[in-house]
Amino acid sequence: MAFVDVRMPPGWDGVETTARIWEVDPDLQVVICTAYSDCSWNEMLEKLGRSDRLVILKKPFDSVEVLQLANSLTRKWHLLQESKNKVAGLEETVVIRTAQMVQEQEKFKDIFENSPEGIFQISADGRFLTANPALAGIFGYISPKELIEQLTDRQKQLYADPARLAEFQTRLQQERIVRDFQSEIKCQDGSRKWISETACKVTKLDGSLLHYQGFVVDITAQKIAEKERDSMEVHLRQAQRLEAVGQLAAGIAHEINTPIQYIGDNIHFIKESLTGLEQLLRNYQQLAAAAQTKTVTPELIATVESSAGTLNIAYLSQEIPLAVQQSLEGVASVAKIVRAMKEFSHPGNAERIASDLNHAIETTITVASNEWKYVAEMVTDFASDLPKVSCFPSEFNQAILNLIVNAAHAIGDVVEKVEGTKGVIKISTRQDGPWVEIKVSDTGSGIPEGIRHRIFDPFFTTKEVGKGTGQGLTLAWATVVDKHGGQLHD
Repeated sequence: MAFVDVRMPPGWDGVETTARIWEVDPDLQVVICTAYSDCSWNEMLEKLGRSDRLVILKKPFDSVEVLQLANSLTRKWHLLQESKNKVAGLEETVVIRTAQMVQEQEKFKDIFENSPEGIFQISADGRFLTANPALAGIFGYISPKELIEQLTDRQKQLYADPARLAEFQTRLQQERIVRDFQSEIKCQDGSRKWISETACKVTKLDGSLLHYQGFVVDITAQKIAEKERDSMEVHLRQAQRLEAVGQLAAGIAHEINTPIQYIGDNIHFIKESLTGLEQLLRNYQQLAAAAQTKTVTPELIATVESSAGTLNIAYLSQEIPLAVQQSLEGVASVAKIVRAMKEFSHPGNAERIASDLNHAIETTITVASNEWKYVAEMVTDFASDLPKVSCFPSEFNQAILNLIVNAAHAIGDVVEKVEGTKGVIKISTRQDGPWVEIKVSDTGSGIPEGIRHRIFDPFFTTKEVGKGTGQGLTLAWATVVDKHGGQLHD
């Protein structure tokens, strides 16, 4: 700082000296000592301008005043230098940070422009605010500019299913972010695609909506692949069912052959009996005609009596109705087996349907009867109040068949050691809260504790080579757990 007197002869006065010094050092703090006799305050302001670096000290003054001014203005000068240094440091930081931000912007711009995923911002009324080239390509537009200009109402112009649009809008209002929302869209060229969309709301500080933003992925190829896979799975499941029917064909043929045989025997008996009865009826007709004309002879009466005695009318009266009844029962038995085969081998539905599980299990038991009836007794304990369950019936039947066949084989390994014995297969159903529980148990040898954790692994089997594929329980697991979201355990 400097103390300057207004009067400084010869040469520059104090005001001129101050102006010259400030040209060299604008930060210098100056105290001008004056009695206002030579230069007024207004004249000083005209020459020096208004400045916080200028203090007027009126004469006469005390030394204390000088000391206080010296301390204060010196401290002020130091603070000014520190402030300038900090400002200079901040300016340098701003320059560096600005350069970094420019680099980041360039990087994000590069990502935005070259991303394979569509990136967007849309307003609350559905207008596109920003879009990248990938998004324009997904929707069938040449450029983002064309998309923004022509696609004025995204919601109404894009979505193929209005209900799907309503669901997406509802979820956006209720949730902070909606992930992987799949929908079918109508493209600008008239084609249709499937997209997976992730979007979120961007809000102001007060919570009001600013816009929506997110990204879009074209999953059309994935959808086509899923459809083809689903079709292949349907064909595979059908092939598995037909394979199972083929493996059981000999047993099913035997099951049908038994009632067919006694139906045939009964029909032959009825046919032979009707031949004799037909002759007897003709004899009775002759006797009735002779009685009307009063020409009955002892020979005619003897013929009728002989014919009736040969046929044993009492025996036929008892056996023919019985033969008819047995034949009807045989027909019903065959019809039951055929109906069960038809239900079991049905291709099934692409969607779940409400099914009677008790009836489905009964059908499978019938189809598999030749697998178990020689080694086990089948005991069922079905809950009469079991509700219908939404499921894929044909796949459920296949899973039950696999369990029954496994049970029969396990019992067969035990009873073959003791001739004339049979085991027991028990199947029960019950409702357990929101679940339906199905239990299949048998009196076979069971599965050793050490390998139970592997029983659902593909191709794992405890049977001899050539007797098992290791797929039965794996397919049951896929049906119960993967397909229906249920539980399967030993």
